[in-house]
Order: sequence, then structure tokens, then C-alpha cells
Amino acid sequence: MTNRRKSRELAFKLFYALELSGDSKASVMDRFSAVSDSTDKEINEYALSVFNWATEMTEELNTIMPDVISNWSMARVSKVDKSLIYLACAEIKKGGVPVNVVINEYVELAKAFGDKDAPSFVNGVVDSWYKRS
Repeated sequence: MTNRRKSRELAFKLFYALELSGDSKASVMDRFSAVSDSTDKEINEYALSVFNWATEMTEELNTIMPDVISNWSMARVSKVDKSLIYLACAEIKKGGVPVNVVINEYVELAKAFGDKDAPSFVNGVVDSWYKRS
């Protein structure tokens, strides 16, 4: 597994914890050491960057996603899928990584953490968001 993939998985765990717990970002960050790979500073730094980008964009994405997912209620989107979608959108917008690479990475995470429909759903939503932005 590449360092970036490990970083994305760690960012996912952080964002998912934030979504699932309803705790503050600060509280989730306090628990960061429990899920971080303390031996690799590069992995942790990129994970925190992606996590921070996604939390900074959450309000914006909350506003636009109902239009992107026009035939689907955001309330029906699983927290796993939402976390992966928001992280992917944030990394595309702020990370300087090619769009197809980012989408592919989050589709792979959807395969690992989501249900059977998650990969195609995440792919479709992120692609639609990107084409609109």
C-alpha cells in the first residue's frame, strides 16, 4: 500500500469518526494518535491535510450535494459514502493530485469500507461534483 493510500485511509477514519460520533473536530483530533501510524510522519501529515481540507469544505459540500445527488436524499447516504465523497472532493480541489487518481483511490476505499454499491456511487457523485465545479 502506498503512503498516499495509507494517508487517505487514515483521513477516512478520522472523517468517519467525526461523522459517526458527532464529536467536535478537536475531540476527534485528540484521538488521532490512536489510529495514526506514529512511525511515518509523511503519512500522518498528508492524512491530516486531507482531513482538514474536507472539514473546511463540509459546509460548502453540504450545500451543493443535494443538487449533485438530485434524485437521492443526503439523509439516505451512508456515513461511509459521505465521508469518502467529501474527502475525495476536498483532495481534488485542494490537493493538486490528478482527478482520475483521486477518484480511483476513493473508489478503492469504498470497495474496502462500503457496501457493494459504494464504489459506483462514490465514483458517480465525485465525478458529477467535479464536472459541476
